[in-house]
Amino acid sequence: MPWKVAAVLVAAVVVLLPAIPAVAVPTARAEVRAAECVVEVPGGSRCGELSVPISREVPDSAQAMLPYVLVPATLDTGRVPLVYLAGDTPLSELDVAALTVERGLAADRDVVLVERRGGADAAPTLACDPAAEAFRSALGTEGSREERVTAVAAAFTSCAEGWQEDGFSAGDFGVQAAAADLRDLRQELGYARWTVLAVGSSAGVALTATGIDPEGVDGVVLDGPDLGAPGIVSSGGVEAALSVIRARGDDRAPTPSSPDETETSDAGPATASAPILDTSWSAERLTAASEALTASPHRTTGARPTTIGGDALLTLVSHALTDPTTQAALPVLLETVAEGHRAALDPLAAAAVDDLSRGGVLGRVLGCSTAAWPGAAERTDPGTPTTTLLEDVAAAACTTFGVAASPAPSPLDRPLLVVSAPEQDAAWASPPSTWSASAIAAVFPGSGAIPTAESSCASVAVRSWLSEPSSYRAALCAGDDAAIPVIDAAAVSPSARWVTDTTGGGGPWLVLALPMLFALVAIGWSIAWAYRLIAQALRREPVQDGLRLGIAPVFGASWAVGAVALLLRDGLTNPAVGVIGVPAALPWLSIALLVSCLGLVPVWEGAHRGSRVRIAAISTLWAATALWTAVYVLAWW
Repeated sequence: MPWKVAAVLVAAVVVLLPAIPAVAVPTARAEVRAAECVVEVPGGSRCGELSVPISREVPDSAQAMLPYVLVPATLDTGRVPLVYLAGDTPLSELDVAALTVERGLAADRDVVLVERRGGADAAPTLACDPAAEAFRSALGTEGSREERVTAVAAAFTSCAEGWQEDGFSAGDFGVQAAAADLRDLRQELGYARWTVLAVGSSAGVALTATGIDPEGVDGVVLDGPDLGAPGIVSSGGVEAALSVIRARGDDRAPTPSSPDETETSDAGPATASAPILDTSWSAERLTAASEALTASPHRTTGARPTTIGGDALLTLVSHALTDPTTQAALPVLLETVAEGHRAALDPLAAAAVDDLSRGGVLGRVLGCSTAAWPGAAERTDPGTPTTTLLEDVAAAACTTFGVAASPAPSPLDRPLLVVSAPEQDAAWASPPSTWSASAIAAVFPGSGAIPTAESSCASVAVRSWLSEPSSYRAALCAGDDAAIPVIDAAAVSPSARWVTDTTGGGGPWLVLALPMLFALVAIGWSIAWAYRLIAQALRREPVQDGLRLGIAPVFGASWAVGAVALLLRDGLTNPAVGVIGVPAALPWLSIALLVSCLGLVPVWEGAHRGSRVRIAAISTLWAATALWTAVYVLAWW
């Protein structure tokens, strides 16, 4: 019967089904291949791409492409290679030769530099242009902070939806996935193990790599570690950092610890004791400056003006702390803003807003994945009831992107070197050096966000530690070689127009074109006048009238030479002055220029009709230079 035949067939299929071989599901794997270099590299280097699954949990996941550079060791010593993870700087913007050859990292070991997944040179890129504009607007004063943060969160949402359409999410770019990329790259390059050097926000990736690839990570170097949102985000952290900076310029304030003051022992650890800080001065100045901006918001000048209110001040100061030159000017800058001279914020705001709005998305994602780690995010002072704008934006990013916090790594059982600056360390609740029982903390005052980029001593310390961690000693060189002197209010005359125009796209030479022409004319005229006066004296001719004719060129040349000397002196010895204005003596020197203008009167009185055109041209140059001085030096506008 037909139904019996069908039953027999079904039974046969059921019996034979386990014997039918299963179709293998293709699994994405990591691989490397040669590729065109995305950055200029030293001779002998090899460039390539690491291809890894965007999501290792998905069998048919799309691939992420991460460019890398391998700089071979100058001498083949067999030492463990080094993998370098930049912070928020793309691989294409690194000076590979300076990092590896000039600093000596590649002298005795291979150095591999790789772009983090989601970086600007990787594919896909975790970029969010709408968020950049929304964050720029959030620094303004329109609407409440809640409304402005909501606008940033909406921009984050639009980007997250776009990423989802492209087949990935922000959760695929946390520290766990990035650490697995390092393991895959090491295996594909054929290294048994290596040391990880991580800058800034890559610190979490390096610490996670010790658990993801325990057999492959020989040691870890953290260069200016940042485990939270980029920059110091809490008001308490900013106040503590400002107090450390002020201590460098005030003999009465506690002196921050330096590598020479660190303790070493046979067991290996060396940690710097944190100074006892009095943050009351910083809190008062921040409050006064915030109130001044809240009462009268400031509209910055430049190509992309931004309205800065009191709510944005902590954000700007937080970013300024990462730059050694700007941080040395912060105490005076805050005093200036508190006194109502808000134009001093223009150059600071231009740099901070661009950097914070342009490069923070991947850093925030990494910060979300380390949010639960001890000391990862600087906590707001318990006495401060409200959070800061950066904290709210960071929280909005974590909520919108849905990035789960990664488990904190276990205490490391391998060598760890933490290179940092005391002004950044002051904001940590629990410093990264506590992750390892054998951790060494080397502190370099005034070195900013990336100590090895500003301090040659920090670079020496890293090379020494890499050579032999067990015999490393902190006191290798002067610990303050990167510290720029903290300026005093008496040393600077605020001039926002000078700062803005000399730090803009044209640089200082465009602004200095007019006074440089004036200097050439005044010096040439002085030489010609002196030659004629000496000739008259040798011929025993009267020189009284000739002396009057030298007032304009001599005093004009004196002003020009003196101004150059002052600017060069401060540029070499105290560059923080240029962040706020001009040397304090320069406005007083302008008296010489005023006298030289008055000295044109006897020149006109004794002029012949044929020379009046030349004298008119010189007078025009003198008047234009006087106007330039009023605008850029005396700040009259």
